[in-house]
Amino acid sequence: MSYSASKTWVSPQTKELETWTKIRDSIMRISPRSPFIPKTFADWLEHRVAIKEDQLRKVARKIARISGRDDRQEITIHPVLGVKEIEDRRALVLARETIWRQSLESFPGRRLAPWPSYEEYKHEGDDRSKSGDPGNVTVNWKQRKPLPQYLFDEVGRRTTVDNEEDKEPGLDELLAMEFVGASLILLLDS
Repeated sequence: MSYSASKTWVSPQTKELETWTKIRDSIMRISPRSPFIPKTFADWLEHRVAIKEDQLRKVARKIARISGRDDRQEITIHPVLGVKEIEDRRALVLARETIWRQSLESFPGRRLAPWPSYEEYKHEGDDRSKSGDPGNVTVNWKQRKPLPQYLFDEVGRRTTVDNEEDKEPGLDELLAMEFVGASLILLLDS
């Protein structure tokens, strides 16, 4: 059985015979004494006809099921989260403030950043928001500072206290030293 770019016509019977020859050779290597595999070309054709009839029955059952369905009946679609409406703009997982919300209105006390222009999208790819200059409407978009993210939306950020040296060890630190070990904690902090 060949799959070439040749424009030579090959009859379906010849293609089927080539398929049988290829499968027969493979079967003889894999399981020569199996009672379940077709032994002759006639058995192979019976097998292929049975497969095609089974596929036809499956399609006919699917058509009968779909045509028997009443399309006039309305499908009820329930709202997300039942009837609850969440207006506090917090994430459902940790209840932290996030930009991923249902409404498009801006957060109170936080202005909504404008959509970037096509040139801004193409300019630097993902690095386009790394400018450190303060934002100004008259300043070019390449030099504007992006709006800060909420803590929940920042990935990999560690929350730290400004003066860690002055801070006394709290319950979390004492539990960490008890479970992990003070020597490992000191090694990690250094």
